[in-house]
Amino acid sequence: MLLRRMMSKLGVGSAHVDLILNQHVYKAGDFIEGQVHIHGGTVEQKINKLDVDLIRKTIFNGKEETDIIATIPVSGEFIIQENEKKVLPFRYQLPENIVPSQTGISYRFVTRLDIEDGVDTLDFDYIQIVTES
Repeated sequence: MLLRRMMSKLGVGSAHVDLILNQHVYKAGDFIEGQVHIHGGTVEQKINKLDVDLIRKTIFNGKEETDIIATIPVSGEFIIQENEKKVLPFRYQLPENIVPSQTGISYRFVTRLDIEDGVDTLDFDYIQIVTES
């Protein structure tokens, strides 16, 4: 048990997270909905918080920039038991003035499971933002 607890603090056998979106193509102002799946690891762990960042990556003249458009809080502090599965709802409305995806501009969600005394778990989900048709 002590070895499993030490390994989970290093990220081995730790809880992990997966954002499952209902779709991956959106227009400005759309609601993005889905679920956040949390899977407990080999030991009980305290989760400080669960957030999802919407990040825009821009490449212009060979330079890459990333901007956090929004940080969406999904959950505060909780305990995830060994091998426990939790599913939490996810909902976020895109800004009306968001720039559509195009060459040099892309968007992704980064889901961050903040584990106390452990390595945070991340999940990446790319989305495409299109213009009205």
